[in-house]
Amino acid sequence: MNYDKLFTRLNEKLSENNIHLSLQCVGGFVLEYHGLKATEDIDAFYESTSKVEEIIAEIGQEFHVGTVNEPWLSHSIGQIMSFSEQDRVLIFKASHLDVYLSSLQSVLIDKIQAGREKDVPDIAQIMKKLKIKSPDTLLDLLEDYSEGTSDPAVVLEAYSIAYGKEALKNYLREKPELLRLL
Repeated sequence: MNYDKLFTRLNEKLSENNIHLSLQCVGGFVLEYHGLKATEDIDAFYESTSKVEEIIAEIGQEFHVGTVNEPWLSHSIGQIMSFSEQDRVLIFKASHLDVYLSSLQSVLIDKIQAGREKDVPDIAQIMKKLKIKSPDTLLDLLEDYSEGTSDPAVVLEAYSIAYGKEALKNYLREKPELLRLL
């Protein structure tokens, strides 16, 4: 999916309707932007109106991306704990559209907080990209953001994928109290 073309076309359609829109992209698109994963859609925070959603659907049909139930650009994000206006980068700017990207650390926090098995490989990739060499950093993030509802075993599993089972064994030798998490 060519996001520059989609954003350019979205700006054109917004301009035709005299609508200004700002997107705060999160999730899988951030990973794709950094070359870590491919995605079929963009999850973002934005002010949704019926006209904006109509424009998004029209562009989806024009470029053959997304569906009625799964649009290429969606504000149905769910619970994102780490959203921060300071923690973003402008990646596209045009007359009627600004597109911001959440940081990899924000996505990492969200994936740790969600604690889903499907996010473990993504957590591992982000750990390597951000050069996080110890589970301690992630366990601290988990404690700060999860309010005790997330599974720390996800962090240890991601560490094992990122740096190998032997690295996890060595880490657990130093911190045997964490064995109960597995």
